[in-house]
Amino acid sequence: MDEQVSNSYNGPMKEIIYENTYITGPAGYGEGAKFQRGKVQDILRAVLKERMEKQQYDPVKAAQISKHIAEDLREKVKALGYERYKLVIQVTLGQKKGQAMRIVSRCLWDTNTDNFASEYYENDSLYCVCQVFGLYYE
Repeated sequence: MDEQVSNSYNGPMKEIIYENTYITGPAGYGEGAKFQRGKVQDILRAVLKERMEKQQYDPVKAAQISKHIAEDLREKVKALGYERYKLVIQVTLGQKKGQAMRIVSRCLWDTNTDNFASEYYENDSLYCVCQVFGLYYE
């Protein structure tokens, strides 16, 4: 850009040019930059225990409870500092009535950088499955 923006206080402003870092993976940003499954698993376990311990299944409140759990998980996982990761959080909440259930997910990802954590909670009236996927993006 040949245009320069004029600033009445300091004269013409210089254009800021950012250089490429050539860092193409989380390892280049340090130890804590890679999605660590164990830390996220601990958060999942704590949030599920806190939120679901005394809950009874209510079909009217189930969607709202799931949304609050997902928001809570997003805040706490983002606090771990995974700035270069997109987080996909899936919360499944259902009534437990003796039925069999299987939740499966498939993803196409880079096994060197991407990862996930999952946790399951159940009591007499409900089950809850939370999955957090960390997908590295540059």
